[in-house]
Amino acid sequence: MERVYIAIGSNKGKREENIIKALKRMEETITIKKISSFFITPPEEGAKGGFFINGVMEGETSLSPLRLFSFLQEVEKDIGRPFPHKKGDEREIDLDIIFYGDRVIKTDRISIPHPGYRRRYFVVFPLYEIAPYVKDPETKEGISDIYRRLVKDGSGRKNRRCKT
Repeated sequence: MERVYIAIGSNKGKREENIIKALKRMEETITIKKISSFFITPPEEGAKGGFFINGVMEGETSLSPLRLFSFLQEVEKDIGRPFPHKKGDEREIDLDIIFYGDRVIKTDRISIPHPGYRRRYFVVFPLYEIAPYVKDPETKEGISDIYRRLVKDGSGRKNRRCKT
């Protein structure tokens, strides 16, 4: 079993319902250990649509990294996210593998750790909430250090906690 951290977001449709459906589907192949609080955040990086609900889940799985990636895409499709889709499109659900154990994986299909997570407060903050002592397998930097840097640099925003 490998420990995995998956970012979860939704900014289209019934956002809270989308997240709950995704978590229930993920339980089919992932043993969920922790779920962060969920936060309402404005769209970033040119994303279209309304505010996001974002959080992070920690779990364990026996799926290979590629099979986990494919499974998460199946969950996204089942909840209504079209494939193919354009970068920045609204999304009923967005599931990104942040970490898969302590592996660094770079292929044409997947990149783990997720390449953009270190500059995304909406991922780092909930990850810090549930796993502050985890280290990035690529940079060996602790999540608490990444979090503090984002806050110091002004990337940390006031996000609203939601009930999901």
